[in-house]
Amino acid sequence: MSELMSAGDLAAMGAAALVAEMTRSTWQGVRDVVARFFGSRDEEGAAGQVLQLDAGYELLSRTDDANQPAVENALRTTLGIQLESFLRSHPDAAAEFQALIEKTTGASGLADGTLTVRDNTNSQIVVSRGSIIGNTLHYRPEAQQ
Repeated sequence: MSELMSAGDLAAMGAAALVAEMTRSTWQGVRDVVARFFGSRDEEGAAGQVLQLDAGYELLSRTDDANQPAVENALRTTLGIQLESFLRSHPDAAAEFQALIEKTTGASGLADGTLTVRDNTNSQIVVSRGSIIGNTLHYRPEAQQ
């Protein structure tokens, strides 16, 4: 895994991508791809891995809008632990998992998101998940009241 991300970094990236996909209409397709991946590496444990994904999806789908960010954060942590454990048990699966996440989420998958910053005066905020050149910052000042 030395030429790839560490198991922890890869697991965190995968968890973030999976939680993001759980909120989209494409979740079932992503779930099936990930289930096949788990099954190809660990036939006996795959059902348990997928059961945890399904439980996370069910929880998120029943969560009201006010609590959704907290549940998403908890799921990213939980899935990160699950995926890191899997990747440490199957280090030969890291490259395949990384490619799977990148392919499944597409070019916009991990970069999508919204950052809201309020009450900043005379400051600049830069957030980057890659090259700073590839990011776009949209600034809309709130109307004065």
